[in-house]
Amino acid sequence: MSRIRVLALSTTLLLILATATAFAEGTVQQKTHVQFGGVVGGIVNVFGGKAAREGVTSTTAVKGNRRLTANERTGELVDLSEEKVYHLDYGRKTYEVVTFAELRKQYEDAKKKAAEEAEDDDEDKPKKKEGPEYEVDFSVKETGQKQTINGFDTKQVIATATVHEKGKKLEQSGGAVLTADMWMGPKIPAMREINAFNEKYYRQLYGDPTAEMQQMAVLLATTPTFAKAMKEFSKKRSSFEGDAIRTTLTFESVAAPGQEAEEQESTSLVGGLLRGAMKKRQERKGEAAAPGHSKLFDSTSEILSASASAGDVGVPAGFKER
Repeated sequence: MSRIRVLALSTTLLLILATATAFAEGTVQQKTHVQFGGVVGGIVNVFGGKAAREGVTSTTAVKGNRRLTANERTGELVDLSEEKVYHLDYGRKTYEVVTFAELRKQYEDAKKKAAEEAEDDDEDKPKKKEGPEYEVDFSVKETGQKQTINGFDTKQVIATATVHEKGKKLEQSGGAVLTADMWMGPKIPAMREINAFNEKYYRQLYGDPTAEMQQMAVLLATTPTFAKAMKEFSKKRSSFEGDAIRTTLTFESVAAPGQEAEEQESTSLVGGLLRGAMKKRQERKGEAAAPGHSKLFDSTSEILSASASAGDVGVPAGFKER
């Protein structure tokens, strides 16, 4: 699975935590930082460059039927009237265009290919026993802590979705824990405009305003507990007051008794060294996971500034189509 794709999807997830309303114009600047756990995560975090170490700062502006999301190097311009997406390269001053029709075809082709591969696997392999049925325990807690973040007065709210086998406790069956550590501020009109645009965009493109979240669930189908936790979290998000100025999403898998030892025995020498180095780094930062818990990823998004207006939302002058 593409780590870059997960970064983009994680950013989208953090943007849609608020309830959408009618949209017109607005600009939000935010910083997003994603860190992955495990052996592959260790490699990404060490060798992934500045973006992996420090995160990515981007600006999203909505004006009418256009949305422009840009960072230092690249940008994406969505035009609902033209039904086109422009991919901008600021270094080369060039752009590429893809139509909504082409995006739909890519999406349908990907679904068809996945279905065919799954069918081939079913034919080649003996029928597997159906997996366990999961249930979710959801809790929301205000800690009483307050902070001023980037000029916004916020209070800390922690939401936790615990996924475990039905009829068993997490410590008995294993499962997963999704934690959203949110610093809630006032309602931000610009954020509402962007969320509303995203909803209209995915409805117009795929016929479903929740399509992006569904795609993430498909990408992480090998971790069904994540899809279960995110579904429950999305149902509850409308009860949160205000907008999250800073949100850290952490997803941990929890091993059933005996599983952790088996995983350690099967770990390669290189993987063991990386895992040990990551564990020491987490301990130095005070981030060591609880016994049996393994952090798959965490993603932090922070609103740096927001405005009820937007400048020019279009392809910059002088850019040439590739």
